[in-house]
Amino acid sequence: MNLLYIRNIFTIVVTLLTAIISLNYFVDPGAIYYRSGGNFPDMYAKSLLESDNGLLWSSNIISDRELALGLSSHVESADCVVIGSSSVMQIGTYGEPRSLDGTCNTILNLAVSGGGIADHLILTYLAIKNGPPKKIILGVGAWILANKSESMGSSVKLSSRYSANYEDAQLVILNSIQEDKVSLAKYLNLINLEYTKKSISLLWKWVSGNNSFIGISNVTKKVEVLIGTESAVELPDGSLVYPYAYINTAKEIPIPEDYFYYKNRTGSRSGMLASNTYFIDIYDRILSYIIESGVVPIVVLTPYHENLWKFKDSNIVMSMSKNEEIIRQLGKKLGVSVIGSYNPKNLGCKSNEFYDFQHATRECLSRIKMVEKNKNK
Repeated sequence: MNLLYIRNIFTIVVTLLTAIISLNYFVDPGAIYYRSGGNFPDMYAKSLLESDNGLLWSSNIISDRELALGLSSHVESADCVVIGSSSVMQIGTYGEPRSLDGTCNTILNLAVSGGGIADHLILTYLAIKNGPPKKIILGVGAWILANKSESMGSSVKLSSRYSANYEDAQLVILNSIQEDKVSLAKYLNLINLEYTKKSISLLWKWVSGNNSFIGISNVTKKVEVLIGTESAVELPDGSLVYPYAYINTAKEIPIPEDYFYYKNRTGSRSGMLASNTYFIDIYDRILSYIIESGVVPIVVLTPYHENLWKFKDSNIVMSMSKNEEIIRQLGKKLGVSVIGSYNPKNLGCKSNEFYDFQHATRECLSRIKMVEKNKNK
């Protein structure tokens, strides 16, 4: 009886896992399995660049790394290429206020969500290989050089076409290949709860006849970048405009002042102090490679909300301050401009110019260059 019970439980578990894996593989909301590759990322990128007002965007349509890969084939048309994480996704020349006005006449934004050092490595390699552009703008987050482990590529492995460039990028820029410690990440994602929720949501949209989430949808009217539209929009320069509901909610809900709010959201990163020397050396090589390729690198530090900076003696704030100092020292060593700051007071950003504690609005981001101009007078 006990053996039969165990067998039945085992059968149920295996059947359920098989169903979840099949759902996530074939529905594939992030376009990293069944819908990965092919011509769609290139079609979407080409349509985006040729559009007047941009395209509707959702991770259910195309993953941002697949999009960055598609856009990277067109870097020759841009004065500046932006590489980084979600904190620099809004940097662009479309609409007002314009980012990096006077520094970049045209921008192509290749930033990806959760962009880490491996993304910087791959996209720098592709930008120079396919271009090169005149300048590469590198959004360096407070924790990008402070990982405790020496593993660089967990996120990039979720996209087959994107990660296919990882080895080449390492060979060209680092002259070596990092040992692969995260080869199972892509497959473990097939049983990820959040990915399963997205798959169910997308499947329901398909069943309901909503095909706009699997194709290319042009935005018919000019987008007011500070207001947004009903859906998220990728602008013709690759920069992102959030939905107006998200923008309005951020304006209405104040950023918390509770220290434990920040500690919980930064997680284990709060225990990380100075940047890891391993990653500092890698970033030194990335910047050196850009310079040697005849391209001008510019490092951008985007601010975190002032409420986080109120906890001056916390590990989080001390880490951020130390890491900013390390990045500026690296820039000074290589003759690379480092603009912006993790501290919003250094830029004159207002408390209401943030979506959350780590994502500044376009108004705040547009102040980065303006502050640097004033400093140089």
